[in-house]
Amino acid sequence: MKFQLRDSGLYCYSSEEWQRVGGWIEVIARTRLSNKKHGHGALLQWKNMDNVLLREVVYARTLNGDNARQIRELLVDSGYLLEPGNISWARLQRYLLEEMAKAPPATTVDRTGWHGPVFATSSWTAGQADEQHYFVGQLSTSPLLQESGSLQDWQTQVGKLCEGNPLAMFSIGVALAAPLLKHAGLENGAFHLVGNSSTGKTTLLQVAASVCGAPTFVRSWVATANGLAAVAAEHNDIALMLDEIGLARPEDVDVSIYHIMNGASKLRANISGDLAAQTHWRTLALSTGEIWLSEVFQQLGKPVRAGQENRLVEIPAFGRFGAFEELHGFANSQELVDALKSRTRHCHGTLFRHWLERLTEDVDDLPEYIQRETARLTDQWTTSHMASQVIRVVKRFALITVALCLACRNYLLPWTEEKSERAVHQVADAWIKSRGHIFNKEEHRILLKLNEYMNSRRFRFADIEKGIAESPYDGFKRTVNGEKQLLVKKANFLQFFGLQSRYMREIEFLIQKDLLETNERSRGTLRVKVNGRFERFFALWPDRIRNYLNSLSELDGLSQFPTFPCGNPEVAEDE
Repeated sequence: MKFQLRDSGLYCYSSEEWQRVGGWIEVIARTRLSNKKHGHGALLQWKNMDNVLLREVVYARTLNGDNARQIRELLVDSGYLLEPGNISWARLQRYLLEEMAKAPPATTVDRTGWHGPVFATSSWTAGQADEQHYFVGQLSTSPLLQESGSLQDWQTQVGKLCEGNPLAMFSIGVALAAPLLKHAGLENGAFHLVGNSSTGKTTLLQVAASVCGAPTFVRSWVATANGLAAVAAEHNDIALMLDEIGLARPEDVDVSIYHIMNGASKLRANISGDLAAQTHWRTLALSTGEIWLSEVFQQLGKPVRAGQENRLVEIPAFGRFGAFEELHGFANSQELVDALKSRTRHCHGTLFRHWLERLTEDVDDLPEYIQRETARLTDQWTTSHMASQVIRVVKRFALITVALCLACRNYLLPWTEEKSERAVHQVADAWIKSRGHIFNKEEHRILLKLNEYMNSRRFRFADIEKGIAESPYDGFKRTVNGEKQLLVKKANFLQFFGLQSRYMREIEFLIQKDLLETNERSRGTLRVKVNGRFERFFALWPDRIRNYLNSLSELDGLSQFPTFPCGNPEVAEDE
C-alpha cells in the first residue's frame, strides 16, 4: 500500500486513486529506551485542526496491539482530523508502523537528569550524543522547568540583589550544585534554613527556585512520605525545594529524611508478586521552617538521630536584616523581599538551561574537575580533629562552592568567585557554630561525659593488689608498663555514661583513640583476673585521656574551623 504525505494531509493510493486518510502526520524517529531492549515506539508529529504542531511518543506495543484504539483517541482528542470510518484508522495505523521501521533511531528517557553525556528535562535536553534524546516521562505534559525573561534579565533583576547576601548566594548554589552530585560522587543531601517568621526564608527558597523555574517549582512539606519520595524522583539531578517543615506530620518528616536522601523508592511487589522495579534519584534539597529538627522529633518523643542531622543540615537564618546582610538601596528588608518575590515571578528558569549547556560542553572532563576542586576546598576547610560526620557535610558545602565558582567563571552569575567562596564559608561557619562542635554526635556526647568523669572527685579506685573494690569503690587502679590504668566496673561505667545494653557504637571512638583498652573487641571490655576469678571492666588510660582533651583548644572544637583567608590584612582588620 502506497502513502503520500502532502501539506493538506496524508493520502493512501487505493482503487486507482489517492484517498485522504487524515491530516498531516509523520514519524520523526524510531524510539527506544537507552538500553535498546525495551520501550520501542515512534515519535509522532502532527498538526491539528488549528494548525498547531504537536509531538508525542507512542509505544509499538500499543500501536501494534489490542489497545491501538488508545492512540487513535489520543490523536482525535488533540484535534487531529481523521477521516470517518474504520478503514481510515486501519490505514493510518499501517502507515505509522511502516514509517516507524524506516525512521532514524532515537533514544527516549523517562526521567530527568543525566543520561550519558546528555542532560534531559521535560522541556529541553542539553549535550550531544550519537542520537537524539526525547523525554517521555510523566512530566512531559506538565513541564517541571519553566522559563521567563532572559538570562541577563535574571542577572540584573534577581542576581544583583543576591550579591552580598550569603544565604541568598548559597541558596542559588544549591540549585546549581544538584546536577553535579553524579560527577562529584557525593550522596544526596538537604539544607534546612531555620528562623523566625518573616525573616525571608521562603524568599530565599523562591530565589533558588528561580534558577530552575517558576515560583511553582517550590514544593510543600505538607505531603505523605511516599508523596515526597515521588516528588524527589521527579527532581532527579535537579534541586528540590521544600517549604515550611512545621506544617508536615512529624512521622512523615522522620521517614522522608532517610527516604529522600537514600535516593531509592520502597521495595514493592508487582501484581504478579515479583519485585517491582525501583525508582532511583539524586538530588540536593533546600528546606525552610520556623522549627528545628529537635522540635519536630520532640513531638514523637524521641531524639534526632545523627544520620538525620547529617542528611538534613540545619542552618540558622543569619543576617543584619533577617536572612539578609545587604539591602541594595531598599529602605528595609521587607521592600527587598517584595522586590525579589516580584522579580522571580517574571525572571526565572533561564540560568539552569545555560548552566547545563556549559556543563555538557566539556562533560568528559567534568568529573575530574569537580572532584579535584571539591577535594581542594574540603582540605582547606577541615582539620585533623574534625569527625567524619562533619567532613561529609563540609564536602557538600565545598561542592556548592565549586558550582558557584564555575558559574561565575562562565559569566552566569553577577559576582566574583571569591565572593562565592566567602558566602558559602560564612554559611558553613554558621552551621558549625549552631551545631556546637566538630565531632561525631555520639563521640561528642562521650567526650563531654569523659571530661566530666576525669574532673570529678567523687569516684574512688582501690589498688588492684588489695583485690577488694566493694562500695564505695568504683573499680581498681593499677600501673601497666609504667602507665596508670583505671578499671571501672562495667555497671558503673554504663550507668554514668548513660549507655544502653548495645553500646559498642558509642565507645568505638575511645578504642580507636587508644583511650580505652580492651581484650574483648566485641564487648569493648578488659577481662582481668581478680581474686582468682575473671571479671570484666572498662579500662581507661587517664593520662592519655587528659592529654587528648588538652590537645583540643576547646572541647567543642569550634575554633578548629578555619577562618576564611583574606588577601588584604587591612580589609580583614576593618571588617
